[in-house]
Amino acid sequence: MNIYDALSKDHREVERILDEILVAANSTGDRWKSLLDELRNAVVPHSHAEEACFYNALRESEHGKGLVLHSYNEHAMAEGEIRTLRTAKLVDAKWTSLLQKLNKDLRHHVQEEESKVYEAARKAFTDQEAEQIGAAFERLKEAMKKDGDSMTSSTIDLVVNLLPPRLTDMFRKNVNVKAKKPHAA
Repeated sequence: MNIYDALSKDHREVERILDEILVAANSTGDRWKSLLDELRNAVVPHSHAEEACFYNALRESEHGKGLVLHSYNEHAMAEGEIRTLRTAKLVDAKWTSLLQKLNKDLRHHVQEEESKVYEAARKAFTDQEAEQIGAAFERLKEAMKKDGDSMTSSTIDLVVNLLPPRLTDMFRKNVNVKAKKPHAA
């Protein structure tokens, strides 16, 4: 599956979850909790794998310079909004307005990506490269699902994905070494 089809498939799933959570937001019960978890579990691995496999490759092309930085920002904003929603619902703080903002932001991101970003990528990548990027995206997304979602790993992934590609391996190695060192007592 090429990267465009793989991303679009995920986008449709996110839109389905958004539709369901918007309905659940206006009803009684706790269905919103499982839907919010489902949304987070769909968005976070998708966005991190997309950044690493697709955005980083596109960023290096003449067609993608500057274009994907906006998309990185939208990913970070969506992750923050999803985390905020969980807490806001528990304290009943403007939950539905926050949910509506997330819905608007995610749908805007999808529309912009499927038009502007895909257009730039189709100029930058051959069909074979799009297939290879799609396969890498799917593998990395599945690996990220297994690793779970933590604020620390999300932040590290965001930082690494914004670095120039030649520096990402060195950064990951240094972060992993420091994270594994025992703390001095």
